[in-house]
Amino acid sequence: MRRVALFDYGKLELQTDCAGIGSLRSGMVKVDVHACAICGSDIALYRGQRSLADERYFGHEFSGVVVDAGNGANGIRNGMRVASELNCTCGQCWNCLNGLANYCKSMNEALLPGGFSEETFVLNTPEYSFISPIADTIDFETASMLEPTNCAYRIARQANITPGSNILIFGLGTMGLITAMILKTMGASRIIGIERSQPRLKKVRSLDLIETIDRNDSDWLEQVREMSSKQGVDVVIEATGAVPVLKDAFDAVRPGGKVVIASVYHDAAGDLTLLPIMRKELTLIGAKGPYPHRKSDGTSAPAEILVRLQKELKKLITVYEFKDALQAFDDMMSGSAIKAVVRFK
Repeated sequence: MRRVALFDYGKLELQTDCAGIGSLRSGMVKVDVHACAICGSDIALYRGQRSLADERYFGHEFSGVVVDAGNGANGIRNGMRVASELNCTCGQCWNCLNGLANYCKSMNEALLPGGFSEETFVLNTPEYSFISPIADTIDFETASMLEPTNCAYRIARQANITPGSNILIFGLGTMGLITAMILKTMGASRIIGIERSQPRLKKVRSLDLIETIDRNDSDWLEQVREMSSKQGVDVVIEATGAVPVLKDAFDAVRPGGKVVIASVYHDAAGDLTLLPIMRKELTLIGAKGPYPHRKSDGTSAPAEILVRLQKELKKLITVYEFKDALQAFDDMMSGSAIKAVVRFK
């Protein structure tokens, strides 16, 4: 069995002759992993911004085929094509009862050893599931985008826009761009992306997915107002993870507007000025995915979105064979790849 192993902060290794993960564990299914995408949280773990002691899995954006369905909960069967996402939660714990189903369980309980392995166990019980079936019309590399699509849908839902809204997205990585795609379908009038990284900006502009502004421009704020209104945009999505960008968000949003925090911050706020929150009567709201977005028939809403947006999603992906997985991590960190996907099969 092959796997991408993270031994210590900054120390990745490709293993080609690992032992298999063994017999099925209670409440889990066994998945033969075909592809796994690199998430920003994987990079944070690699860089030491997250604790290796606290996280027992590596890789959570994956797709593959079920080779042992266990008790077959939620209709999961042997041979079924699946991808990872939070699809089902218990509904009974304090978090679920208080509208925080995305906190029902830790992924430490759901994945072992994770998606950067040719085999992984995934929790799938009547009370909790971290996989969803995927359509036969979508390839495994694109299907690995189901979990980030789920997270982006949570961001878009938290934005709660009205048709005709003007949106500004700080950070044109995977999360910012998928959120933009979803917000377009929700009736946003204009969506503007703003980015500081020149390699990332060049890449995004080549894809022709979104109007963009270079944050390095001294008149970036004037450009935003020219493209929306002199008062600012209705909604800002902050998807960079850089605390100083919050000041930019406060500057760019109109009075009475909304700022959606879609970032994982690793630094303190420092000398951030908070007065605009009161002066502009702003609404600040967090958006933590994944979240169990289920349709009335019990199936996954993000899985349906994935099919509808697969043409656009493919533009974000750079596929790397397993032997090139270390380069995939380098390219994600440099910004030359928007979303790197490691292919195992």
